Amino acid sequence: MQGADIASQERAVTMILPLGTLHHAAAFDLVVRVFAGQSTLHRALGVEVGAYRRTLRPGFDAMVGEGLSVVAVEGGAVVGALIACDFHRADAPTPEPRTPIAALTDALYARYQRHRATEPGQAMLVDMGAVAPGHGGRGLYQRMRDAAEDRGRAAGYRHVIGELSSAATQYVVLHKRGHAAIAEIAFAEFIHGGTRPFATIPAPDRIVLAEGHL
Repeated sequence: MQGADIASQERAVTMILPLGTLHHAAAFDLVVRVFAGQSTLHRALGVEVGAYRRTLRPGFDAMVGEGLSVVAVEGGAVVGALIACDFHRADAPTPEPRTPIAALTDALYARYQRHRATEPGQAMLVDMGAVAPGHGGRGLYQRMRDAAEDRGRAAGYRHVIGELSSAATQYVVLHKRGHAAIAEIAFAEFIHGGTRPFATIPAPDRIVLAEGHL
């Protein structure tokens, strides 16, 4: 009973909220730190934090502006962020040249579109999910996914899509949440600019795009 009381207290003090103006800057900083420092793709390329911050800003602001993203807040501090947007917007053509990560994403999206052609308002993309160091293993990612999917469902979306490039997110989304792996690209086989930029990633061995129904 004591363990249940502690868990209830933890859930009560960690709130999952829509990502708005109040927590925008803190959520951006968290996403930059986590992805530049921990993402399998960014680490393979040796992405520098400052450069990533500058590159990410316009897209981050645009996605948050769609109103589907959420944050986990504890004691007034942002300890998690999940950034979501309309897949149709994210899949829109962008100017060349493409970075290796953007090119990989393009290829993954193209494979998904062969499975399901989407129109605006049909599929919600979970683009980024970040949990602050020291706050993992408490179910925050799952709680943020639940909240974002609720927002997508209320907005009329029928499907939720997620790019899964880590072993942890692949396990949670495919096995715990029961989403289906629709498109996959093996890191060792992906070629960009005549090189294999992600061949050094030991695990997982591939990026997966998974789909669930809302």
